[in-house]
Amino acid sequence: MTYKAKLKVQFDTEWTPTYGGSGMYDDETLPEEHYTFEIPCEDINTIQLFRFFGTIARTMGHNEIGIMKGACSLAFNDTRSEEDMKKIAYEFDLKLSEEYSKEFAEMQDEIYDLKAKLSRFENPDNPQYTDEEMDAMTAEQYKYKGWNGLVPGSPEAVEKNCKCPVMDNEDMPEDRKWVNGDCPLHGKAK
Repeated sequence: MTYKAKLKVQFDTEWTPTYGGSGMYDDETLPEEHYTFEIPCEDINTIQLFRFFGTIARTMGHNEIGIMKGACSLAFNDTRSEEDMKKIAYEFDLKLSEEYSKEFAEMQDEIYDLKAKLSRFENPDNPQYTDEEMDAMTAEQYKYKGWNGLVPGSPEAVEKNCKCPVMDNEDMPEDRKWVNGDCPLHGKAK
């Protein structure tokens, strides 16, 4: 037994001017258009099917960007499972925003670290931390929930011999604290 199947889509359009009498068309507009698209679909896969629908969409006047946006909105939306979206993203070498955010955070940490190292290289005899070193330490502190639990100048840190400013750090945001270079807990390792 032979199985045969076809998919047929028909697009019809008519244009009637609202000005003047009938038959007054501009030089570019056809009074009517009729398109019929037909493909055999016994063995058609989904990629071929969507290419077919892309051809139909172009005939209707949609541009390539609009067609691509439509396909993406079908694949990536809040009605799809995150696991399925990740599979499709991986197959097409795409990254979901959550993965990009994680990767960006890791790159940001590396940038802070490199800036701090460059700053120390340029200022090897500076007894104080440079701004870049402070940025790197506070970024690390923010990421790791704070200086191994001993925030500079906090009562818990002072009990363990912290020499960082207490009053100066009281009003500082959690992600940015003053640190003394000679502090045994937070000072610069030599």
